Amino acid sequence: VTASLQGCVDVGHEAAAWETRPSYLLSFQVVPDQRAKGNATEGKAVLNSCEIADLPKEKQCSGNGKCASWSDASYSPRGKGMSFCQCDRDWMDPECRTPRKSQQKAFLLSMFGGFLGLDRFYLGEAESGMAKLATLGGCGFWWVWDIARIGSSPVYASNGRLAADLPHYMYVFLVVLWAAGLSYLIFGVCGSVVHRHEATKRAMRQ
Repeated sequence: VTASLQGCVDVGHEAAAWETRPSYLLSFQVVPDQRAKGNATEGKAVLNSCEIADLPKEKQCSGNGKCASWSDASYSPRGKGMSFCQCDRDWMDPECRTPRKSQQKAFLLSMFGGFLGLDRFYLGEAESGMAKLATLGGCGFWWVWDIARIGSSPVYASNGRLAADLPHYMYVFLVVLWAAGLSYLIFGVCGSVVHRHEATKRAMRQ
């Protein structure tokens, strides 16, 4: 490896790493099926459905968003402000085609299965999920950290930010309820063990 990095050994690749990835232009292009007759660009792929003047609104942004103005018309050379897709809550990417993962689902998985790494697996982070599973939630500290992190804001998953479908009041209520239940369970078990131990000691003294 060292020799190849220094150029002592010629290591050839058929294609560069960036060439092996899917093309952004091909992944998010839009091929309109309804264009004005006689338009020179009819049927050609474009990168922004909001720039297609005669495209029905229900077909803009893949039907999962709306076109929103990005720039002031006074600064545009054509005298018209540029518009781009503003996706609905549960969708993302330039044309609103990719569904977002749920913050609510990730939060519930973190609360009730976080010590097994289920929340990390759901977010598409398999390596950290395995580490979390092997350490049982980092002896509890990682578990609590992820509950607060995922519940307080829609964090990023492997393919984009989570959908903000978890109301803050629900997050606070569930965390308080979870903490109270966990505390009762821990101290109840510890208290029961101590009580039995003391009862056994008293029985042995008699």
